[in-house]
Amino acid sequence: MPNKYNKLFISTTDTVIGIGGKVCNEVKDLIYEIKGRDRRKKLIILVSSITQARKFKEWNSQAEMLAKKYWPGATTLVVNDQGFRMPNQKGLLDYLEKNGPVYMTSCNLSNAPVCKTIENARELFPEIDNIYNFGDMTQQASQVIRVETGEILRK
Repeated sequence: MPNKYNKLFISTTDTVIGIGGKVCNEVKDLIYEIKGRDRRKKLIILVSSITQARKFKEWNSQAEMLAKKYWPGATTLVVNDQGFRMPNQKGLLDYLEKNGPVYMTSCNLSNAPVCKTIENARELFPEIDNIYNFGDMTQQASQVIRVETGEILRK
């Protein structure tokens, strides 16, 4: 029987280990399901460049200006209710450039501590086969800024 979670992957990012997959409704549903995540909590989209971010209807010129200031790096920009981030990690950026933007969220069960190691992630989510180690992490979640107001939602 095929594994329905083969559309997901676990990877290191420049911040914390994440669970992600291609931007589509099926992947979004699988992430919410596997984590037991509240559907009112949005998923961010990781992009390889501002050019990739421009392909989303939520993106605007205000977000563009902030992205030029903060990216690549540990800053998520919430624009029109959708979070975007360009990680500062070459291997992950190469992956995103080749495969397109992905939904990404921290690798943990909802409201539980984030996995610190790939081994820890593998134990917690044995049903996810695709695992990528793109390198070092800060183990700190990204800063989150609401583009429309400039409000820092998470430092």
